[in-house]
Amino acid sequence: MELFTLNEAFRREAVVEGYNSCLWAERYSAWGDVEIVFPSDRPVRSLLKEGTQLGLDKSYRIMTVEDLEEGVNDDGEEILTVTGRSIESKLDDRAAIDPLTLGGTEVKAKWDLTGLPAALARKIFQDICVLGLLSPDDTFPFYTAGTLLPAGTIPEPTDSVTISLDPDTAYNSIKKICDIYSLGFRMVRNPDASQMFFEVYTGDVRTSAQTAFPAMIFSPELDNLSNTKQLTSISQLKNVAYVIGKNGSTTVFATGVDPEVTGFERRVLLVMADDIDLAAGSPELEAALQQKGLEELSKYLKIFTFDGEIASNNLRYMVDYDLGDIVEQRNADGFTTEMRVTEQIFVQDEEGERSYPTLTVNQVINPGSWLSWSSNQKWAEVPEGVFWANA
Repeated sequence: MELFTLNEAFRREAVVEGYNSCLWAERYSAWGDVEIVFPSDRPVRSLLKEGTQLGLDKSYRIMTVEDLEEGVNDDGEEILTVTGRSIESKLDDRAAIDPLTLGGTEVKAKWDLTGLPAALARKIFQDICVLGLLSPDDTFPFYTAGTLLPAGTIPEPTDSVTISLDPDTAYNSIKKICDIYSLGFRMVRNPDASQMFFEVYTGDVRTSAQTAFPAMIFSPELDNLSNTKQLTSISQLKNVAYVIGKNGSTTVFATGVDPEVTGFERRVLLVMADDIDLAAGSPELEAALQQKGLEELSKYLKIFTFDGEIASNNLRYMVDYDLGDIVEQRNADGFTTEMRVTEQIFVQDEEGERSYPTLTVNQVINPGSWLSWSSNQKWAEVPEGVFWANA
């Protein structure tokens, strides 16, 4: 992999060399980060000053140098550690409040938005960072309308929603919407021009249950993964919310949860929605309470993550799979889990160059269950004498 600095026009400038290690991570719905460790010397300090923009030949993302720390490693060698975040972090430097509030005659505690979730995320960026409705000085340089990379074939949510946003940063507001509705967002650079794009995207389904794309199956048995790590946790899981507003209350179930869930499987979250003050019994109140419950439940999900090193001659990032894609992860017992690619990490150090995907659970499929039956088969087409019990 080749790391290089960018000039003020986001064009490639100087190659970064001589580092001991470099870790570059980009993510589906969060800012990424970079860490580069050098032997401490003056040329590096003059090349990578705070605010320097970085690019990578394997990526369209942009990283910004933010911290430089000098120290001594375990071998007694003086080192310089350079760290930073991707340019999506600049959204954290912009306020997201109703444009009518700042400089207007009406002070609003919340920014009420209605529309499709992906469109609302794009609207926040457009109003704050493109149109500069809070201040013309908030606009982002080199922004170009449209998209640079494919958005994916997974459909965006098609139900209109109403979201009331507390005053916050543009980053937190956009991420809040994207996390609830499984959307990704990114700011990417056109390497051939001084252009930057803001994109909301979803990825593609690349499981064995579809035929539009080659199936992408991550498994040590297929020799495409090594040094795997898996984390599963339900310690923070909540699947039912009791939402209490000023003039009413409701029960909200997490996405995909059976409303009849009982016993120890029922994990209740109490949500006090004192800020919701709509007419008792009105559809608007119920919709607002439901939305509040879904927002809070999205913070208490089951954790199921998986990562491992990809064989460099086997699977190619942004060719065979990309951030946001739904893929399969299989273990030796035949358990298959639909996972979303939520992070891609590039590493180069004394051990060489390698890459890591991080996969986050989408759906667990047990052998012999209905979900494990290939979705491209129709029951009427199953031969006589084949039954579910012995299929």
